[in-house]
Amino acid sequence: MSQSSIARVISEKSATVAAAIPNSTLIILGALMLGETTINYIDRQIVSVLAPTLRAEFGWSNTQYSYLQNAFLFTYMFAYSFAGWALDKLGVRRGLTLAMIWWSTAGVLTSLSQGLRSMGAFRAVLAVGEAGAWPAFAKAASTWVPHRARSLFIGACNSGSSLGAIIATPLVAAITIASSWRVAFVITGLIGFVWVVIFQIFMRRHPEFADRDTSEASSRRKPWVSFLGYRQAWAVFFCRFFADPVWYFYLFWIPEFLNKERGLDLAAIGVVAWIPFLFADVSNFVSGYVGLRLQAAGWSVNRTRKTLMVFSACLTPIGILAAFSRSLGWTIALISIAIFCWMFWSVSVHTLAGDYFAPSDVGTVYGIAGTGSTAGSALATWGVGRALDLGVGYAPVFIGISLLMPVAMIVGLSLMGRVKPVEGLATE
Repeated sequence: MSQSSIARVISEKSATVAAAIPNSTLIILGALMLGETTINYIDRQIVSVLAPTLRAEFGWSNTQYSYLQNAFLFTYMFAYSFAGWALDKLGVRRGLTLAMIWWSTAGVLTSLSQGLRSMGAFRAVLAVGEAGAWPAFAKAASTWVPHRARSLFIGACNSGSSLGAIIATPLVAAITIASSWRVAFVITGLIGFVWVVIFQIFMRRHPEFADRDTSEASSRRKPWVSFLGYRQAWAVFFCRFFADPVWYFYLFWIPEFLNKERGLDLAAIGVVAWIPFLFADVSNFVSGYVGLRLQAAGWSVNRTRKTLMVFSACLTPIGILAAFSRSLGWTIALISIAIFCWMFWSVSVHTLAGDYFAPSDVGTVYGIAGTGSTAGSALATWGVGRALDLGVGYAPVFIGISLLMPVAMIVGLSLMGRVKPVEGLATE
């Protein structure tokens, strides 16, 4: 059987499965995947919230703090491609369960850290498990969700990143003030095990979400390296390589920025630092809904994705103004607007793997794209820490990070071509 015939059979089966699943069940699945990405980001964001506390206790410089974040990011970069491939082999249920158990255990063990090296090692272990989260919901969307509704489903699931950041900031601050930062790592890590139990109960009650395609297509699937020959895979890679550092800058450095530039302590950071991520959370749903409505109005996938990406790339740099504002209110407002606009890019790009490739290959392609995300973000995180230690200040950093968005737009659009199924590897 030819590769195109295999892809067509897989696509037809995925479409049949999606059509047979009630909307109410898909909503529950979406809620579970939202919970998964939320927990992912609580465990990821905790170090950023604790940055002033940890730096004061261990005496870390900005560059050393960036090393800690990059221990996570560099590991995440290599683990992402493997995780995507593993998700295609194991399926969503098994793969995501193993990933959640892995990173939750690592989160709890981080409480044992004695300094930069040990905490960096635990964060690296955490990254191996967390790499499975985003390929999992992308694969779930391409396998079980009707094509027209995928941007909304992905937007809902992707909102877990901002929801996790919203919850992490006051939660971690409150636990640390009441007890210690070590207890904060234990409590946030244990949340993942509760989710695993709920997820397993749901999956057992809904056999329609069985990992069918993995066993059937695994012997025929193309090796992941072969996808590097497709410019569509490189398009998604570079769309994330240049744009995702913007998100990680706000994720990793907002607490530090508010502490050093606006004089806020941990309690005050817990009060306001979650606000921009609330806007990001709303934007995930808004951008997904806008994509759904545009396609329902007759817009092609190609026109919809590119229009929302250009909108995002042009407006996200408004965050530059936050560095020059002396008002805390305006600082938070401008960062919030920037993140709100950035999410339109994120949701659109997250759908591209499923727009271009067959459901059985989405995890692999998504993993390759995630490697681009973490490679660019790790370089940017190191650059931010180094620049601050050299006394450059936050204003040039905000400018440099924000201007990555127009670069992402130019490079991404030049590689994307028309957004449609790749010949011989069609989706639906």
